[in-house]
Amino acid sequence: MKKIVIGIFMLLILLYISTLHIDIKVLSENIKVFSKQELNVSSCLKDMFGFCLVKLPVNINGSVDTNKIGSYEVNYEANILFKDKKITKQIKVFDDEAPVITVDKDMIESCPNKEGIIDYKAIDNYDNDITDKVIKEIVDNKYILKVSDSSNNETILEIPISYQDKEKPKIKLKGSTILYLELGEKYKEPGYTATDNCLGNITDKVIISGEVNSNKSGKYTLTYSVKDEFNNESKITRTIYVYKKNPDIPIGNKVIYLTFDDGPSGYTNELLDILKKYNVKATFFITSNGSDKVIKRAYQEGHSIGIHTYSHKYNEIYKSEEAFFKDINKVNARIKRITGNESHILRFAGGSSNTVSKFNKGIMTRLSKEVELRGYKYFDWNVSGGDTATKDTNKIANNVIKNLKKGNNVVLQHDTNYNSIKAVEKIIQYGLTNNYVFASLNETSPTIHHAINN
Repeated sequence: MKKIVIGIFMLLILLYISTLHIDIKVLSENIKVFSKQELNVSSCLKDMFGFCLVKLPVNINGSVDTNKIGSYEVNYEANILFKDKKITKQIKVFDDEAPVITVDKDMIESCPNKEGIIDYKAIDNYDNDITDKVIKEIVDNKYILKVSDSSNNETILEIPISYQDKEKPKIKLKGSTILYLELGEKYKEPGYTATDNCLGNITDKVIISGEVNSNKSGKYTLTYSVKDEFNNESKITRTIYVYKKNPDIPIGNKVIYLTFDDGPSGYTNELLDILKKYNVKATFFITSNGSDKVIKRAYQEGHSIGIHTYSHKYNEIYKSEEAFFKDINKVNARIKRITGNESHILRFAGGSSNTVSKFNKGIMTRLSKEVELRGYKYFDWNVSGGDTATKDTNKIANNVIKNLKKGNNVVLQHDTNYNSIKAVEKIIQYGLTNNYVFASLNETSPTIHHAINN
């Protein structure tokens, strides 16, 4: 009986031992990238009831790079006496951190319904700079910035848009900004365009203020203004001169005599075009310069041709009375050859008040009397454009305009100076809109003489 009990006991022990097994548990199957987490594992020799009888060491075969996302195969092995256990696990290195989007400012200036400029960056802990992967769209007045990294971690950033357009619209006038109307001529608007950086074409929003009375000579200004939806305003003006064409016969007590010395030149034809436009007659005191054709044109268009000097060399023409008349006779011979008539009006080189002739004492006193005895009438000037001292067209024009007065105004200019010619139209416009008339000089014209200094 005793032996039977012992046998049963031994059998039970053997059965118990046969149920013993090794249990290996991997505690870190998923590892976050860049972490310092180790491959944690535990192993026990367990019985049939699941009790851990003894902890066993585990041999690990395989490596995991925690700096690189991926799946790594690792083998685990534990053994004791006659028991042995091997398992293989796929250890995953993962990234669950979303990228970070940063912008330079919270409020974005832009046009409604138009994409503005926004500076942003997207940085990921694993992929680094992924700005080029950002998807940008506008929804409900907000910028929506979306980006996903290589592990599909997504970031969405919403930025309110502040529409703050500060750019003014642009107005462009068709035609010139300065127009001229003859008295009684109806004004026709040449047109205009207006564009805005946000709205595009806003020509229909332009408002014109001012008026042009084409039945009254003078200067008129039209102002073109336009505003965009942010109240940015632009303005531009057009000036219209209404003038009364110069009459063929001077009338009144405000007369301008335009005179031009030292020509003709290559610019004189352009000057004649301007004078013809306004029916203005002028006087040309000529030299040996320029084309005969230009002189003939000036004469045929009703301008006066006067004598100035043939050589314009002071030391020669003022050497003696004989030398002076020899010089002007050569000019007059040219005038007669071109026009068929001699001229009886002249202007002294340097004017009658010149001091360049002082090397011959008293010659200007003598000549001023002698020319009249020989049937000539000489003219100086009482208004000067100052075109020998400046090349500024506006300054030349203003030099004349500011010195005009009631009565007779004999204006000195030079048609050899292109900037002076460019100033003529402004002078004419001012004169016609301020009730002056223009005339050429002749033997009956009012005398304008300087005080003689020699």
